[in-house]
Amino acid sequence: MNHSRLAVIALLLATVNTCIFPITANSVRIHQSGPTLTVTPSSVVIKVGDSANVSLALAPSPSGRVCFDVEDFPTSGFITTFYPPCVSTESSLAVLTVEATPAAAPQNFTAFVVATGGNWTARATINVTVEPAMPAWIPWSIILVFILILLIPVIVKRRPKHQ
Repeated sequence: MNHSRLAVIALLLATVNTCIFPITANSVRIHQSGPTLTVTPSSVVIKVGDSANVSLALAPSPSGRVCFDVEDFPTSGFITTFYPPCVSTESSLAVLTVEATPAAAPQNFTAFVVATGGNWTARATINVTVEPAMPAWIPWSIILVFILILLIPVIVKRRPKHQ
C-alpha cells in the first residue's frame, strides 16, 4: 500500500471515530479505560499581572498515579502551576493556577488541561481571556492632562497691567 492510501484510510477512520464518539465542549476521554477530566470554571478572565484558579476533577477516581500538564498555552507570558502536580487513588482533585505575567498580551485562546495516568490520557478545554491591567482610556487621559498642563502657559498669555 502506498502512503497516500494509508493517509486516506487514517482520515476516514478519524472521521468515523469523531462521528461515533463526539467531542464534548468541556472534556474528552482519549481511551475508554480512564476517568474523565473536568475543569471548573472552563473559562477564565485574567488581567495582566493577576492569576486565576481552576479546579480539576477526575471521575471516577483513578487507580494509580495521575499527573497534569497543559497544552496550547502561549509560549511566553504565562505561568501555570498544578497543586498537587500529581494525584493518586486517595484524591482525584487538583487546582491549576494560571498567572498572566506582565509579558502577557491581551488575547483570547483555548488551551487544554491534560491528565495522564497508566495507559490513558484525558483532556479538558479551558478558555482564557487576558485583559489589560487597566483600561486603555486611563493612560490616554493622563497623557492628555500632561499635554494641557504644558500648553497652558502658551495659551494663556499674561496681560500687561494697565494703570
